[in-house]
This record gives sequence, structure tokens and C-alpha cells, in this order.
Amino acid sequence: MSSLEDLEDLEQSREQDRDDKDKKDKDNKDASNVADKDGDAEMKDLEEKKEDDIDPEILNSSTQDIINRRRLLENEIQVMKRESQRLGHEKQAMEKRIEENLEKIENNR
Repeated sequence: MSSLEDLEDLEQSREQDRDDKDKKDKDNKDASNVADKDGDAEMKDLEEKKEDDIDPEILNSSTQDIINRRRLLENEIQVMKRESQRLGHEKQAMEKRIEENLEKIENNR
């Protein structure tokens, strides 16, 4: 399934972005707080930030529940993509009809 692969790639890129951001934040803290060498406090802050980003419902769910939820979301994404494509085609058809009607109006003048 290409959507699964796309989702996994998206998840990996988001994780990489988070890691990069965390690394930059840590580097900025290290640069501004050179005198502060309390690594435990920094680790607690980072862990709290990461846990705050995750929905508590997911933290308490089983692996199977998370997998099922992901599949439901993937299905919803596919439905929304199809709906978006359908609306795009409908829009193109309407624009074409409008152009044809405008030409007819000009010809009738």
C-alpha cells in the first residue's frame, strides 16, 4: 500500500524534524546557560515536552488499538483525497461549462 508507505515516511520525517528541533533547542539552552550543568533537569523538561505532544488517550491505549486507529485515519485520508479529486473534476467541468456559456452569450449579442 502506497498510503502506508507515505504515512510511514511522513512519520519518519516528523520524528526527524522533532529530533532536529529538540537538538537545536538543547544547543540554544546549552549556549545560553553554559554555567548551568544540571543535565537531569534538562532531560525532565524534554521528556515532559514529548509527553505533552502525545494525546493521553494514545499513551493509555494498547498497540492493537493504536494500529486500528491508524488504519481508520488512513481510510479517512483516502476518502478525503477521493472527495477532493471529485470536487476538483467537478470544478473543472463547471468552469468549462461557464466558458462555453460565455461564448454563447457573446455570439448571441
